[in-house]
Amino acid sequence: MMRIGMLSIGAFIWLVTEVLPIGLLTDIAHGLNVSDGAVGMLVTGYAWLVALTAIPLTLLTSGMDRRVLVAGLLALAGVVDIACAFVTNYAVMAVLRVVLALGHGIFWSIISGVAVRLAPDLPVTRATALAFTGVAMGFACGIPMASAIGQWLGWRSAFIICGVAALVVMGGLLALLPPLPSRRRHLNIMVLLRQPLLRYIAVLTMLVIMAHFTAYTYIIPLLHDIPRSPEKLVPVLLLVYGVAGIGGNWTGGRLPWSAGTTMGLSIIAMVFCHGLLVASGWLPGLVWVDMVIWGVVAALLNLTPQSYAIELAPAEREAACSFCVTGFNTGIGAGALCGGVVLSTAGSYAILGWSVGIALVALWVLRAGRHYARQAAR
Repeated sequence: MMRIGMLSIGAFIWLVTEVLPIGLLTDIAHGLNVSDGAVGMLVTGYAWLVALTAIPLTLLTSGMDRRVLVAGLLALAGVVDIACAFVTNYAVMAVLRVVLALGHGIFWSIISGVAVRLAPDLPVTRATALAFTGVAMGFACGIPMASAIGQWLGWRSAFIICGVAALVVMGGLLALLPPLPSRRRHLNIMVLLRQPLLRYIAVLTMLVIMAHFTAYTYIIPLLHDIPRSPEKLVPVLLLVYGVAGIGGNWTGGRLPWSAGTTMGLSIIAMVFCHGLLVASGWLPGLVWVDMVIWGVVAALLNLTPQSYAIELAPAEREAACSFCVTGFNTGIGAGALCGGVVLSTAGSYAILGWSVGIALVALWVLRAGRHYARQAAR
């Protein structure tokens, strides 16, 4: 359990590293003399690059010992973070984030498989949930923590602290994890792309995450536009959302259903959450209930795609997870883009409508493809 705990801390560090530009957006923009939009592109471009590189780079590193690879990726995060703290030019910052993005897809493609190997006696969903506890913690407090450190000590100090923490965790992983040799996979990317099961995993993940991020990316304007909303308490609402997410991650690893069933129920619950958010305009207290439920649902939606991918393709865990990572990051970018266009043209409530529509398409794909996916997995 200590080994998976250290792996989970590594996931937390990596997630915080990923979202640092969000929590420090304005400070970085002022420090580098660029617009907020330019710093925002560090996040959007990062997601798209991960989507493009996760599959080929995971294949390229398939023969590396997973203990060495995970520790090396934490070292990469640490070095890049510390380097970002001393950057005075936006272009250099962008290059460093590109380098980090190249490691991102590999890290998230292998972490579930490593967790399963470290805890072979646990169900796949339980082992994955333990490793993803750090992810839930990162979503709950990563951005607020980064923002607070930036206010107290400056944005450069936030990068240094995160970088040093990554290097410390790297040392812990090298000390605690046993050798985890991996067989070199001589697979052609085009061959993988022609596998219907892997394409199904990528498309389903993309739709699920796109539905979530179409609304979640713009959660603050949504909360502000609710009639009689508690605007001054929005930070508290976000904290409630994050804490609920931690509970959702814990719950997700203990549900008696398969990952596919959990995903379907989570999609339905997300649609319910959006209806609850609209209803809170008439009953203000419902917004607190909504943040709790949405936080739990978000954690399940972060957790179940990789667990489902492993369930469908147990003999090709890392290939399946790399397709999942590609779909996940494509969904983040597409959801943020879709929500932004809808927000600027039709308003915040229309975002919820689009999110529901995409969620229903995802639910249809899940239901229509489950029988087919079982056949393809045999």
